[in-house]
Amino acid sequence: MKRSAWLLAAVLAASPVVAAAQTCRGDTAKPIPVTGLAGSLQNPCPSPDGTALAFTNFKRRYNLGGAVVWTVPAAGGAPTRALSPRSGAQSVNLPGQCWSAAGNVVYSSDVVDRDEIYIVPAAAGAAKRLTDRPGFLAWEPSISPVLADRSQWIVFESHREADPEGPAELWKMRVDGSGLVRLTQGADDRQPQWSPRGDRIAFQRQIKPDQWDVMTIDPAGGSLFNVTRAPARSNTDPSWSPSGAWLVYSGGGPGLDNANLFVIPALGGTPVRLTVNCGYDGAPGWSADGRSIVFESAPYDPDSRGSTTLWRIAAPAGMR
Repeated sequence: MKRSAWLLAAVLAASPVVAAAQTCRGDTAKPIPVTGLAGSLQNPCPSPDGTALAFTNFKRRYNLGGAVVWTVPAAGGAPTRALSPRSGAQSVNLPGQCWSAAGNVVYSSDVVDRDEIYIVPAAAGAAKRLTDRPGFLAWEPSISPVLADRSQWIVFESHREADPEGPAELWKMRVDGSGLVRLTQGADDRQPQWSPRGDRIAFQRQIKPDQWDVMTIDPAGGSLFNVTRAPARSNTDPSWSPSGAWLVYSGGGPGLDNANLFVIPALGGTPVRLTVNCGYDGAPGWSADGRSIVFESAPYDPDSRGSTTLWRIAAPAGMR
């Protein structure tokens, strides 16, 4: 082992969060080392060429304080570039699918006034603001592939600014910010994500208080389908496999102290448990080659106790 790699492994092993997570696991997941950043590392989002991850760094702890969207090599190491402002703003990317094939990343940020959607070239260049909607907040954007009509869209989660923790709707717009269209209303719908073929959008819907199911709709907001159909569980953070045949998501419920990851056919069926962790696993993203799934993890409930780190696990055989 090279000295630099040995030092990186030693630093990683010395981290109390990572060390505790390793003893808490009963699966083959491995940590992704990210050096030089304190706080909570969240929302890993693999690049289409497989060389990099976008992720969010909350500087204080899980979901608290200022946040910056970074890129890092897919294997880990030193962050490559800050894609969002490094000020006191809270900038957050969607886990799973936030890149375009052209190498642009979408994220939300309150750097100016309220949370709006931005797009930025991952390699170099300035971010461009795409939304300006007084009275509303825009979060969790996902960019579509180029569709059959040659258009490209961004779907996102929208809240009323006066009630940011209240019910959310799904909206979409063209990649230049034009053509704003509402897709859902009358429910609480969050974390939308385009399928690799652009024919479906996966998201989580609150069925009743603290219980969520993974749903899909078509790009026009129709053909609603409940994928997980598990009223006794809370199923969130869906992310597509490269083939579009499978979804990975974070699921909790009876027998689990904290959410773990599950894989399910996109057309519904029996879920397969992917991670075995006494702590929390969430915000998964499938690699473009289908071989692995990245996610955030902690050996506890991070909402009450601290921060998460980034991890990777092999995708189940035959599920890509």
